[in-house]
Amino acid sequence: MSHTRNHIKLVLATGLLAACQTILWASPLEDTVNTLQQWVDTERMISEAASGWEADKASMENLIAIYKEEVATLDKTIEDAEKDTSAAEVLRNDLLEQRDAIKKVETKVVNALIEAEIKIKTLEAVLPPPLRQELQQLFNTIPENPKDSELVIGQRIQPIVAILTQVQKFNQVITLVDDFREFEADRTVQTETVYFGLGGAFYVDKANEHAGIGVPGENGWEWTSDKALIPSVRSFVDIYRGTKQARYVKLPVSVK
Repeated sequence: MSHTRNHIKLVLATGLLAACQTILWASPLEDTVNTLQQWVDTERMISEAASGWEADKASMENLIAIYKEEVATLDKTIEDAEKDTSAAEVLRNDLLEQRDAIKKVETKVVNALIEAEIKIKTLEAVLPPPLRQELQQLFNTIPENPKDSELVIGQRIQPIVAILTQVQKFNQVITLVDDFREFEADRTVQTETVYFGLGGAFYVDKANEHAGIGVPGENGWEWTSDKALIPSVRSFVDIYRGTKQARYVKLPVSVK
């Protein structure tokens, strides 16, 4: 609005200057007519200038409104971006905390696995021969040096669980197997061996000439020949196979 007033004043001053110059050089009547004409022209110029300014003002106000909307949109975009950045930072921190927690648990699991693998290796030697043979492939997957193993946790857990499951199952039942043993003069004889879980076993040969007892030792199973056991072990085997009527059978038990 101030700009409009200045513009109008400039036009008015220009008109007045022209009128004054005319008064100095013209006759009174002509001066009056010319002065009126000058005022009319001045008013017209003022009106045109004011109308032009109003039109320009409206256009500028529209542009300002549009710019304000764009600025508001940009401000909202920046605000949303800052919110998204904050949310992303919070999520990132949460994920980092979860990762650290998982690593701690993983370290504990790996340490437990190392201890379990070492014990499993020592367990292999004292398992009954048929069970040890059955689990040989699983034992082969146990790392020779658990502390330096590069296997993932899942690959290390599976054989341990499978071995312990089979060992527990074997320990809960009586198992009868056919096998071979060497006796005097390197003579190999077919025998029948009955295992009472992991605690002990008795064997007798097909010809009822040899019998004995076996117990787990520090370096494997230890077998002791005892021909006095032939009748009782043979009776037990026949009863177990169903070829003889069931009855009580006395067998010696060794407890260490």
